[in-house]
Amino acid sequence: MHFRSLRFKLTLWYVLILGILLISFSSFLYFTLSKSLHQDVDNRLRSLAELVASESSSPLSKFSFGNIDQALEASMNLKPIGKFIQVLDGSGNVGRKSENLKNVQLPISLNALKNASKGLTTFETHFSVENTPLRMIIFPVVENNHVTKIVQIASSLEEVEHALNKLFLILIITVPLALMVAILGGQFLAHQALKPVDHITQTARMITSQNLNQRITPTKIKDEISRLIETFNEMISRLDQSFRQIKQFSSDASHELKTPLTILKGEVEVMLRKERTSQEYQQTLKSNLEEINRMSQIVDDLLLLSRADTGEIRLNQGKVNLTEILNEVVAQMEILAAFKKLRLSTSNHQQDIHLFGDALRLRELLINLIENGIKYTEEGGSIHIALTQENEFPMKNHSDRVDESKGKFAKLVISDTGIGISKEDQEKIFNRFFRVDKARSREEGGSGLGLSICKWIVEAHQGEIKVESELGKGSSFIVKLPLAPLLSVKHL
Repeated sequence: MHFRSLRFKLTLWYVLILGILLISFSSFLYFTLSKSLHQDVDNRLRSLAELVASESSSPLSKFSFGNIDQALEASMNLKPIGKFIQVLDGSGNVGRKSENLKNVQLPISLNALKNASKGLTTFETHFSVENTPLRMIIFPVVENNHVTKIVQIASSLEEVEHALNKLFLILIITVPLALMVAILGGQFLAHQALKPVDHITQTARMITSQNLNQRITPTKIKDEISRLIETFNEMISRLDQSFRQIKQFSSDASHELKTPLTILKGEVEVMLRKERTSQEYQQTLKSNLEEINRMSQIVDDLLLLSRADTGEIRLNQGKVNLTEILNEVVAQMEILAAFKKLRLSTSNHQQDIHLFGDALRLRELLINLIENGIKYTEEGGSIHIALTQENEFPMKNHSDRVDESKGKFAKLVISDTGIGISKEDQEKIFNRFFRVDKARSREEGGSGLGLSICKWIVEAHQGEIKVESELGKGSSFIVKLPLAPLLSVKHL
């Protein structure tokens, strides 16, 4: 397993966290048990000290000056096995002691004597000759506000230390073993968790530009891996669509440029077959100039869209009067409409509509949309343009009053009585080089890029454009442009 692999990192983190938890729990268990055992020893020592003190001070006490062990056993049926008992007088001299002490005296510190003289109980830990730890209580017996006796009771901590050492040995063996098992288990879990990722990697390596239709099989369980697979498949779908559009665009662009070149070549070859009159040469040159202008327009439109795709075009934004621009464009387009005997009309506007945008691009948008309506409307038809200001999503400020400066938009509707667009073509109408009637578009000089440019202009102003149409009844292009100042400009 590679040290830089995700599988190794997951296993390392898993073992590290588990190790911290086990060590913390083991330490807590050890010190808690140690404190509990020592506290239990202290409580038993205190209870025995109080009992010895009360029995030795009672006038009816059965204690004699003999062995204390025997006295305790005779009076209370209690034999303090493993306990060392020693009774001192008020001056600190040893009076009586248990038989197991023999010639040995229990040690007592100066601090314990001072505390005893004040009537305070002291606990101390000492080590015997055999280096065995002894827990000791120094308990003063107070009579008439004077310390008359000092009871010393000591108990061996050997059993406590043995229990703690046994627990420590168990922990020192089980914790490393648990970590070793965790390492193996962590590797297995990481392998199982990352197995779908390996599947994604293998599938991704097999996908090329030639088989973008291939997808990764999603898992049955809806988890993070499933969402990753769904996201990856969506990305491949977008790439597939982009590649198809690029191929279609390249094919369409080649076709659009090849047609005028073929016409130019054919006309020139025909003219060179024999001598022609000057009038025939002029007619051919005019035809060639038309094809050259058409190719030039296609190249300019392609360059514009290409620069828009890369974000190189920056809008010259400012406050513009959309109503004024529309009136100027309509006045120009009335001449073209008159040639086809079309009626071009607009709705009466009660007030000027202002927005923040690029006046030149907005003018180009209006020209393209109106010119498109003129191209696809037969003689005797009509084109109507309506510009209104509407509220879509009014927003409220902190005073709960409607802020009229936000949520408003300009709605532009350009309707014609032309040939109409089928429902399946309405989804493609804004694609590049798409034309509903290619033969008629070519006669009118169209390149199939006008509506694509319109869509870019609208989206660059953070607006939206759509078409509603019915075959044989005409089409309506609906444009919505926000009136509020824009914080950013979108480039496609």
